[in-house]
Amino acid sequence: MSELSVTIKYDKGHDATWAVFRGTPGEIRADVMEFFGMDPATQVGLSLSSIVTNATQIAHGKGLIATSLGATVVEETTHEAPAKPSEDPWAAASAQQASSPWPGSVSVAEPKAEEPNAWILGEIEKKATVQELKKLWAENQSFFSDAAVMAAWKAKGKALSAA
Repeated sequence: MSELSVTIKYDKGHDATWAVFRGTPGEIRADVMEFFGMDPATQVGLSLSSIVTNATQIAHGKGLIATSLGATVVEETTHEAPAKPSEDPWAAASAQQASSPWPGSVSVAEPKAEEPNAWILGEIEKKATVQELKKLWAENQSFFSDAAVMAAWKAKGKALSAA
């Protein structure tokens, strides 16, 4: 087949970052997937056009994050298996406790000195929905290293789920 050229831009502007791929469709397919860190197994059966569309979405997403939020890529790893849904969302949440996606969370209020977990236990009891409970967990990770707090959070979650 003849040689092709594919250009993927990270944004609309002329000064935006772009990547150019040249070669046969098979070479471009492999190069695009490698360049954007795409898992070839997830792209099986897709046309080159579809792979370029997926790569363009990745490029636009990274470009938007970089320009809008000033973010930079620090490390990309592919050796970890993707997260799989669990039958019990509360068990999955407690398994993620140590590797929370929100490191260094800041607590909203200081706990009382005589009972360091009084505030968080009170907040857990106040929550009326599972979503509110999940948000509390996400915003106050430092409290959930205590087994009693985690047990109270799980119990409240199960009670709300059963209601």
